[in-house]
Amino acid sequence: MIKNLSPSRASQFKTCPKQFKFANVDKLKEPTNEVQAKGTTVHQALEDLFDLPKEDRNTEKLHNLFRDAWTKVRGTDEHHNLFSTVDEEREWGVDGLKLLNNYMSIEDPTSFDPLERERWVRGSIEDLNLRGILDRMDRNQNGDLIIVDYKSGKAPMAKYKEPRFFALKLYAMLIKDELGEIPAELKLIYLKNSTIHTLKITEQDLIDAKKEILEIWGNIKKAYETNDFPAIKNTLCDWCYYKPICPVFNDNAPNTEELRGINEAISELQEEIEALDMFKDDKDIPKESPIGNKDRDEIQNKIVKLESQKNEIQFEIEKLLREQSSS
Repeated sequence: MIKNLSPSRASQFKTCPKQFKFANVDKLKEPTNEVQAKGTTVHQALEDLFDLPKEDRNTEKLHNLFRDAWTKVRGTDEHHNLFSTVDEEREWGVDGLKLLNNYMSIEDPTSFDPLERERWVRGSIEDLNLRGILDRMDRNQNGDLIIVDYKSGKAPMAKYKEPRFFALKLYAMLIKDELGEIPAELKLIYLKNSTIHTLKITEQDLIDAKKEILEIWGNIKKAYETNDFPAIKNTLCDWCYYKPICPVFNDNAPNTEELRGINEAISELQEEIEALDMFKDDKDIPKESPIGNKDRDEIQNKIVKLESQKNEIQFEIEKLLREQSSS
């Protein structure tokens, strides 16, 4: 069972519980793709932009920040060998610079200083631990809080905008609990088509968001208890990494249940290690404690064996996913 929930995880479960299971229960990690790498690099450039003096916040400097950010990002393991050719990478980079040009066309970064950037927010609601990262938080001329999120994709039609604000409503709820102040407005900046969507919010909006996230959390707990994570066919299925192993599209989809059992066993053993680590010396552990007769090396060996089993199963499933994705 997961210990924390982010708005993105909640949205994933809401869209398709089976996708949530593949990613968070079976822990089949989706490899980073070009779109995600672009979003990461663009976000970093926009964050770094506000480290500059106002007079230096121009398009040329922003482009240089993008190049600097990509130099750092591309060196990480998950972004290594993302492109087959230099031309592919160059085309990708040009597209990223276009997104930043679009940003400069819809917002003037020389006219304000953000209150905070990349801010961790976390809090508890009943038995739910909720956490996430805000792209930006501002204060407007009236002194009101504004929560801002960058989107590298395309904005929906205005009449369909409100569901996209679900994550920001949750952030606003956590900010209110932490600062005692309700943000006045939520802002989504869509870079693909140079669009800004805003939403004024009230305390009732936060009450409704709290009710919705607790309902989602209740459904997640029930899914864990019953091991029932149904696949929900929707308009996003064609872009889902897990489509090749989804029972809706593959009658011979591999069974991932063994992965769940292994992951749960590993988690339990890791918790035992964490409990042992609370004591400087094993001799300090009370004999009546459940971990009093546990051997650290033996637990570690069990974890290593389970990790090896898991890796073998994951390798075969991820091989299938890669083959299907490239075909």
